[in-house]
Amino acid sequence: MPSHVTAAHVPGWGSWSFNPIIALALVAAVVIYTRMYRRASAKATTPPNAGHWVPYGLGIFVLVIALFSPLDEVGDRYLLSAHMMQHVLLADIAPALLILGLRSPILPLGLSRNALLAVAPGGRSPSNRFFAIATSPWVVVPLWAVATWVWAIPALFDYTATHQFLHVIEHVTLFYTGLALWWLIIEPLPRGRRRPNGQRLALLGFTRLASAFVCVPLTWLAVTEYPLYADAPRAYGLSAIADQRLAGASMCFVEIAVFGIAFVVVFLDMLSRSEARMALLDAASTAGEPY
Repeated sequence: MPSHVTAAHVPGWGSWSFNPIIALALVAAVVIYTRMYRRASAKATTPPNAGHWVPYGLGIFVLVIALFSPLDEVGDRYLLSAHMMQHVLLADIAPALLILGLRSPILPLGLSRNALLAVAPGGRSPSNRFFAIATSPWVVVPLWAVATWVWAIPALFDYTATHQFLHVIEHVTLFYTGLALWWLIIEPLPRGRRRPNGQRLALLGFTRLASAFVCVPLTWLAVTEYPLYADAPRAYGLSAIADQRLAGASMCFVEIAVFGIAFVVVFLDMLSRSEARMALLDAASTAGEPY
């Protein structure tokens, strides 16, 4: 890759991209959420409010920024810090906001009865078993750690940035593990045995510590670790080492901020869940499923 670039070729804030498949998926996510919100509002004694739809809307907006804005192209071709921030948005910020927007009463009262039975804890159908495995801490936490650490390995990180199919796989795994992790922490769908708040905060603390193994070294290393970005065009006034340190420092800052905000999330989740639990019990009794 050339070591210089003219200003005319530097992506600016007007250099947005468009992927119709992703765009349709985001539109579908908004439409489905709107229907769930209306259904939950009609059923709940205490209806959902801005504390639900604002986080969800922000989550969709964060995905738009991560996938359509110049951050995508800049991260692929110019700055390691931009690429790392894109991963933070996909794996941490957007999933946390989306799951926060789905918490009770949205999921338990907003889903149709069939959809609720397909994902409700304790069911015996194949969909229940699959969902239980996909959101099990024994599956989610190891997968999250692997996705966080392995995709950050310099050789693999650089290779993935230049191979589109593998890059898509990287983004999908980061987003899924982020969603599944925040599902465990926020628990938007009540269970028969609710995970203790201390356990959820401990899980959050472990994941922030695990992330520190990536961001802290990048902040303080005196040599560049990612050849693709060391040789990238220096079009934004950042040297390769400054770019690497910015990548680490910004990641660490976000991790600390997320940890603090998560305390608020857990305490919000400590509010009464009686209506959510009643919805699950009602669905279970109708279908004969134990909870």
